[in-house]
Amino acid sequence: MTLRYYTFLFILGLSGALLLSAFQPAPGYMDSEYYFATAMRIAGGKGFSEPFLWNYLDDPQNIPHPSHAYWMPLTSLLAAAGMRVFGTFTYLAAQSGFLLLAGLISPLTALLSYRLNRDRFLAILSGLLAVFSVFYLPFLVVTDTFAIYMLLGVLFFLLLSPSPTLPRTPAPGLKHHRFFLPLLLGLIAGLMHLSRADGVL
Repeated sequence: MTLRYYTFLFILGLSGALLLSAFQPAPGYMDSEYYFATAMRIAGGKGFSEPFLWNYLDDPQNIPHPSHAYWMPLTSLLAAAGMRVFGTFTYLAAQSGFLLLAGLISPLTALLSYRLNRDRFLAILSGLLAVFSVFYLPFLVVTDTFAIYMLLGVLFFLLLSPSPTLPRTPAPGLKHHRFFLPLLLGLIAGLMHLSRADGVL
């Protein structure tokens, strides 16, 4: 696999996400709306707070009250970052980070496939399946956890997969790899938790 294939898959994934986002000018459902609304609060300098009652699971005492007591905050932080970068509170600005992640999922999936089976055809097919992910495709371009969790998941397995540039048993000069790999896996696992509400998982 050469850089050309990965670039093609990234452009294809990003183009598909941009096209799909044109048909999604608003969050469209409750969870995505929550992340968007709290992202506007964060980007506007009002911190992690909710000026509304989303549910009663966190036993709210008044309005506004602390946010993200049920869902984790990473999705809102990514949406808020897009708003800050573009200097606007539009939904498109909030989507921008998710669109970029949607583009990255395909080439990284292809890379993981190639590392595992060393077959270029299967790697490209895997990347294309990531672009046209059918059920999950509409959720990749909204302010929700799907794109973040997919990207972090593929990064997690990429770190565990054999790399062609590193021997399976690191040489003495590569012993630091044994330390940084668990550290990186732990950081990714932590970020995965911050993008979901799956408890122990």
